[in-house]
Amino acid sequence: MKPLLHSKTPEFTPVGSTAHKERLHASLLLLAGGRGSRMGGRNKLYLELEGSLLIEGTLEIVAPLFKEVIMLVAPGESPVVKDVLSPLIRRWDITVVEDRVSSRGPLEGLYNGLYRMKEEWGFLLGCDMPSPDPEVILGMNCFCSVNNDAVVAERLGFLEPLHAFYRKSCIGPVSDAISRGDRKIKHFYRDIRLTVINENKLKEFGDDGSSFFNLNTPHDVEKMILSQEVR
Repeated sequence: MKPLLHSKTPEFTPVGSTAHKERLHASLLLLAGGRGSRMGGRNKLYLELEGSLLIEGTLEIVAPLFKEVIMLVAPGESPVVKDVLSPLIRRWDITVVEDRVSSRGPLEGLYNGLYRMKEEWGFLLGCDMPSPDPEVILGMNCFCSVNNDAVVAERLGFLEPLHAFYRKSCIGPVSDAISRGDRKIKHFYRDIRLTVINENKLKEFGDDGSSFFNLNTPHDVEKMILSQEVR
């Protein structure tokens, strides 16, 4: 049985005192090709909360910010995705792109997203990050320029590569990293002009704790359910 998809009016918090009326000159690259091994082998794209897909809520928040939405999935996964998520794909005009080769990690998804996107910049977001803050995303986008190739946040001493902006100029370095057998996105950072936004700056933009929260295990899902009940 397919998960229930609700129809809602997209809402997101305005930045400062002025609502963000125009879409960013950037593409949303939604990374959904992982195996979900720590989630018991479940594809995190199909995680549910109270009978609704979490990805539905994520799209409600972030899709209105971007010129286009590209969903990056594992090889052979697109028929299932297009079936299960057909209402969302139609609503947000989502382009589904399969990895060329399996088991290459998020670098493969990033490469395909950069290659297929129409805009100069793409915002890579893991499908297991259910509560991105538009203010944080818009704040990070302000650092995208012709003088850098990626804009990445640093929290608690760690870089956050799956909630970051990447420019088309990263295609070559990403391809080189894949050729070397690298699997982690951060491995190609040394080959590009990287802008790192520190935690203090992120807090000026919005709720960085919520924006970077991700679901790695069933326990994380339980924590999210409990937080929703408290609210």
